[in-house]
Amino acid sequence: MIEVVKSLQSINWNLIPIELAFLVNRVITEATGNPDPFKELRRKSNDMALKIYPELKKVVESSVDRLETAIRLSAAGNSIDFGAYVQPDLHESVQRAMREPLSINDYEEFRRRALEAEHMIYFLDNAGEIVFDKLLIETMLDVRSKPFKSITLVVKGGPALGDVIPEDVRYVGLDKLPNTRIKCVSNGVEGTGPSMSSEVVRGWIREHGLRVFKGQANFETYDDETDSFFILMVKCPIVARAIGAPMGSLILKHSR
Repeated sequence: MIEVVKSLQSINWNLIPIELAFLVNRVITEATGNPDPFKELRRKSNDMALKIYPELKKVVESSVDRLETAIRLSAAGNSIDFGAYVQPDLHESVQRAMREPLSINDYEEFRRRALEAEHMIYFLDNAGEIVFDKLLIETMLDVRSKPFKSITLVVKGGPALGDVIPEDVRYVGLDKLPNTRIKCVSNGVEGTGPSMSSEVVRGWIREHGLRVFKGQANFETYDDETDSFFILMVKCPIVARAIGAPMGSLILKHSR
């Protein structure tokens, strides 16, 4: 913690929040001598979510509107977050997602675009949570009754706290979805990919008809992207003010 505080004394205040997290991750990596200090925690999170995956799938399949239910569960899965301002309980979040409406719910537009789009880009967030994203994408494919021509999954190119990296995508089987490819953005270390806010990544976004951003960090980074969908749980007061919903809210927001 002392080293983290020292490193924050000389930061550039124009950094986006996720870049501060990368800075903290770099300090932890250097202090521990471990290039991936959260590896075991990511694996446990993936295993925890995979264990309840069959139950979640049954919930979706037995619901009146499978796609909306899968979106609710995906938003609830955003409670898995090692770096969150608060640490919501996953079980309670899932139960609440089933009994309460989304605080912001642009579902009709999402459904329309999910049925029509040929190419989807999906910015993943945390390990464990990606099992809920897998269920959502599978449900989208089922409702469409046809595959996307391409699904681009965007992850970090190297370890960064609990964020998804390519090995997590393969571990939970997301790479087995049809026409799927993985693209990597930087984790703050040179050589791991282009910066999240770079024009290169913005170009990737514009190539896709359906754009889905998962979690707070992606909302903080890409909230200026028009015609995009954000799925998240509100976990800090600043995001709550920015998005116009209370702490703990589950969100499906379309940026018009």
